[in-house]
Amino acid sequence: MRNLRPVIDRYHRLIEADLGAAEEQLGLLHHLQHERKLLFGDRPLAHSLRPAFLAESDYGDIQDTVYLIRQAILKIAAAFFNTQEALDELGLTPEEIEWASIPTNVIRLSATARMDAFLTPNSFKFVELNAESPAGIGYTHLLSEVYRELPVFKAFEREYPVRFVSPLEHLIQGLLRTYHEEFEGKAEKPAFAIVDFQDIPTIHEFHIIRDYLQRLGYPCEVCDPRELECRDGWIYANGRKIDILYRRLLMNEFLGIRDQCQAYEAGYRAQKTCYLNSFRTKLVHKKALFAFLTDPKYTSILNTLELQTIRTHIPWTRRLRDMRTLYMGQTIDLLPYVYKHRDRFVIKPNDEYGGKGVVLGFAVDDAAWADAIQDGVRHGAVVQEVVDISKEPFLMKTADGWSEVPTVVDLDPYLNGPLMGGCLVRTSTSNLANVTAGGGSLPVFILRYVR
Repeated sequence: MRNLRPVIDRYHRLIEADLGAAEEQLGLLHHLQHERKLLFGDRPLAHSLRPAFLAESDYGDIQDTVYLIRQAILKIAAAFFNTQEALDELGLTPEEIEWASIPTNVIRLSATARMDAFLTPNSFKFVELNAESPAGIGYTHLLSEVYRELPVFKAFEREYPVRFVSPLEHLIQGLLRTYHEEFEGKAEKPAFAIVDFQDIPTIHEFHIIRDYLQRLGYPCEVCDPRELECRDGWIYANGRKIDILYRRLLMNEFLGIRDQCQAYEAGYRAQKTCYLNSFRTKLVHKKALFAFLTDPKYTSILNTLELQTIRTHIPWTRRLRDMRTLYMGQTIDLLPYVYKHRDRFVIKPNDEYGGKGVVLGFAVDDAAWADAIQDGVRHGAVVQEVVDISKEPFLMKTADGWSEVPTVVDLDPYLNGPLMGGCLVRTSTSNLANVTAGGGSLPVFILRYVR
């Protein structure tokens, strides 16, 4: 990754040139977020006058990297995911396998996804793939517009022209392509329904996406899964016939209320309304997927470039269990080794979000680590090599005045099929950057003439 410290320093000097004006702009930043519902619950997402930046060459490198990893995943899936052994290794439940087996014309295992990475001192490493229902797309789109209204950003852009890649624009085009090219949908202006619970902190994003679709001329409803209707195999939301059901409801959440969602289930089985993502996403959504990418038992079918990309950008990962496996060129007994070297590893639930249940070995004592291992084995968790996370300075207003705060940066490119379309950046002063865990979000601007 290119060293952008001179660019960052210049932005910070523009803030420092008039700290009184900076405080006013910080108030404007929060006001505009409240006004435009850029909120997680009632909390604004962005707290820094500086957004995130990438050089053009870095954005291109990320695109290439994401494409190669995606190709590796597809190769491994095609070769191994038709066996019970592989499904067990992924950690799929019988009910998830049942749903993944329902026939659909949608070829892609995940039509829209997000790969979550941390910046390291010299590069970036992906720690998981959110293949089921990635969030942040609508928020990021509108946050870019908010930052363009800040005087300090306008002054910066006169010196450093930027461009913005909208993940929302790419998402809609990706959903439409899948609907027409794979699902064989016929409607030129298909009607959308965004389906999820209505009492969750991200409800504002559903309305942002709905309003965007309606401005483009696509009818769109926001609906609770329990309030859908199924008529002659078609899904109806708020009385409207739906062509594309944009599924933000996680499968685990659906299965918890399955008896209340007969229409939602019937519509998927009928396959007249196009559900995106389909329920096949569980095959690539589990965090154990990265065990397949880092185990020679599965990677022998990959080419040299794919293998090199994985070595550089994917941390070693395994299901946490009593087994012998290969690590750093030697065969180890996994559980004793992980216990002895807790500073090297992190334990994660195989299928959770928002940083829930994540235990960082270097942040706990031996007793807590032993408990995490025992609990992880019982619940099918994964163990992953810890990433050497780099921190980036952000000039922030603190209780002691304005100062540069070392900040963890979580760089998360969005994928729509094989195409990357923009990035989410999450920031935190702790080691977890998830918004659910208290982190913030920023738009990413690409520096047009910084290579």
